[in-house]
Order: sequence, then C-alpha cells, then structure tokens
Amino acid sequence: MWICPACRARLHQDDAGFRCENGHSYDKAKEGYVNLLLAHQKRSKEPGDNKQMINARRAFLEGGFYQPLAHRLAHIIHEHSADGAPLDLFDAGCGEGYYLDVIKQSLVAQGHEVASSGCDIAKVAIQKAAKKYKTSAFCVASTYALPLADESTNALVQVFAPSSETEVHRVLQANGLWLQVNPASNHLHQLKAMIYDAAQDHQKHQQEIDGFSVLLDEELNFDISLPDPQSTLNLLMMTPFYWSASEAQLAEIQENLKQVSAHFHIRVLQKLN
Repeated sequence: MWICPACRARLHQDDAGFRCENGHSYDKAKEGYVNLLLAHQKRSKEPGDNKQMINARRAFLEGGFYQPLAHRLAHIIHEHSADGAPLDLFDAGCGEGYYLDVIKQSLVAQGHEVASSGCDIAKVAIQKAAKKYKTSAFCVASTYALPLADESTNALVQVFAPSSETEVHRVLQANGLWLQVNPASNHLHQLKAMIYDAAQDHQKHQQEIDGFSVLLDEELNFDISLPDPQSTLNLLMMTPFYWSASEAQLAEIQENLKQVSAHFHIRVLQKLN
C-alpha cells in the first residue's frame, strides 16, 4: 500500500522490507512498521511528540475517556458508506494508533471489511502503534507527504493533526470521506483556567476547500470525570498546557481537577468526482 518517499513509485514488500522499481529500499522494523520519513523532511532529530507526551496520551486514551469521539467517527463513516462495503481506512497523524483501532473495530462490528493503516511523524508513536495493533499497517511519514498511492483510500481520519489539503485530495477516491477533528471552543476549559489568567478559545476552521463538499459540520461535547491524580496528570501531559504550567500549578491541578469538558469540532468533507 505504501509508495516510495523518494520517487513516489509503489513499494513492494520482500523478506528484508520494502523496495520500489527504482531500487530505493526501506527496512521493516521488528515491530512491523516501515520508516518512510526522509532526512530532509525532518526539522529536528526526533520530530513529532516526545516520548513522555506519547506515553501519557496512550494511558489516557486507553482509559476510554475519549471513546465517544472514536465511536462517533466510526458511526459517521458507516452512515456514509454502503452497508457492508469494504473500506480502506487511513489515519493521518495516527499517534500510537488508538483512534484507528477503535474506529476499525467498530466498523467491523457493523459488517464492514476494513483495511486500516496510519502514519505519524513521531517514530516512538509508530513503534507503539505497530507493536500493539497488528491488524493495521503503520509507517513513519509526514502528513504533508502521505505515503499512499493516488486514489487509494476512501476514508481518511485526521484527529488534532496538520495535513496538506492537496495530499488528502490526491489519496482519496472519488466520493471519499475526510474526517477532520479539532478542539472546539470549550475544550478542556477547566484545565486551561487553572493555568492561564485569560485562556483563549479555540477557533473553528470553516474555510471551503477546493475539490471537496461539506457533508457534516458538528460539535461533540461531553464531560469527563477524572478518577485519580494519575489520570489528571496523563491528560495534562498529553496537551501543550503541561509545558506552560508551573510546579505549583501542576500540583494544584492533580489535586483539585476532577472533571473537564471535552468539546470537539468535527467536520466531514467529501471528495468531489
């Protein structure tokens, strides 16, 4: 399913890894993923989220706190797909693979055959994804240079990740779905209020995108109860807010923050024929 990041030819798997017709080759890691991020695509030695943030996010997400979001995305894909239709599902900026796996399992339960894959620029995240979710394919790659062939997927999920509109349009099949998730205005406002004197609200991304029509534009809002200080710390550490908080604020948040509002902006675009 992958294409060569150097020449964009299709990659074929052999015993050693992946190779294209032009002789470029990429080893398959022991966890099962392939690294398709070229040196000139890196802005740092270890791009993407750091290991501390990735570990905290995995622990928090596996606690099920954001499960309503994953289930809503799966329902949207099912709702706009033919009953039992096979699906090629791709997660652009998949992190450690949580959303991709929950969405896939939900779609399979609804009768779909799902081929699933994802990429992320953070190698540590992809290592964790590939090690745990063996039924999906993963690679290290930039979301601005998606490692997929033209018109090769019919549902692309993007949760809190940047991307290239041109690249998404290129890899989606006609009528394919692009599910975008970003924080909405009230997202984690209780947490932000404990760090900032005047926290700014998140702004909606509502601009039109050439080559797509808007199928759905909605907000998903639910409250999360944080049962223990570790869950609170995991939530904090998976956000940029952690790096802005003082030691005193960190201690206060772990002790006193027991509930937060999750507020997501979901927009679904469909590729025009």
